[in-house]
Amino acid sequence: MAEGTRAASALQTREALLDAGAALAEEHGLAGVSVNMVVARAGVAKGTFYVHFKDRAAFVDAMHARFHARVEAAIAAATAGLAPGAGRLYRGSEAYLDVSLENRGVKALSLETRSDPAVQGSMEARRERLAAASVADVEAMGWDDAEAAARLLGAMTREISVLEFDAGRRLPAPRRALKRFLGI
Repeated sequence: MAEGTRAASALQTREALLDAGAALAEEHGLAGVSVNMVVARAGVAKGTFYVHFKDRAAFVDAMHARFHARVEAAIAAATAGLAPGAGRLYRGSEAYLDVSLENRGVKALSLETRSDPAVQGSMEARRERLAAASVADVEAMGWDDAEAAARLLGAMTREISVLEFDAGRRLPAPRRALKRFLGI
């Protein structure tokens, strides 16, 4: 088997495991994301899981990292070409909310693992990276303490995401409130 083919196959297997974990998290919450259930859903041997992930915590972290990569790509696409400020912040927040709704399993997992020390640090680092990316937008709005405001706007957006997660759909009222909060 050629090296490129092996790498592509390994990537497909890794993605199948992550997809299985996301589906299980959506169906059963964190309790439904055991290694045995993941490999059964992905249709691979248990040893294959450990080829790709050191342990369950590394797997959960990889699912969250993939989710955040999707969030970052969606935000970049939604905000491309927009000048810094409230409009760009809102478009980025909307992109985050939409990706969260599309990835309900990972969102469920991230809600349940907020206090898990095994993954908390890396999850917090990804959230901080998103907040740091919005500081220039907050500064362009003329707000004092742009870093603190960016973190609070991120927390507000995550809370809207939780409300939408619980509802299973977009909620126009919280999105409108965010827009008003930003002065749009």
